Amino acid sequence: MKRRTVLRWGMTIVMAFGAGFYAGSGIGSIVQGPTVAADSAEIHIVEDGETLWDIARDVADDRGQDIRETIYEIQINNGINETDSLRPGQKIIIR
Repeated sequence: MKRRTVLRWGMTIVMAFGAGFYAGSGIGSIVQGPTVAADSAEIHIVEDGETLWDIARDVADDRGQDIRETIYEIQINNGINETDSLRPGQKIIIR
């Protein structure tokens, strides 16, 4: 009876280890997403009086996107809040 108990515990531990190893082997592919090549980003230098709408208008037209979506992308990529003001000379990353 004791031998069966030890055998069951041993099999349980081996199965748990195997399941954990199997699950852990796929984590790297789930966590890592596609990366953006550094050369695909464009830097725009803000001119005096320029707004996000001004910057996003040409980008949205080129991409065939809604301008609001383009503005949102620019805000996210540059850490800009809706209440932030652009400054002349500020560098904006456009992806």
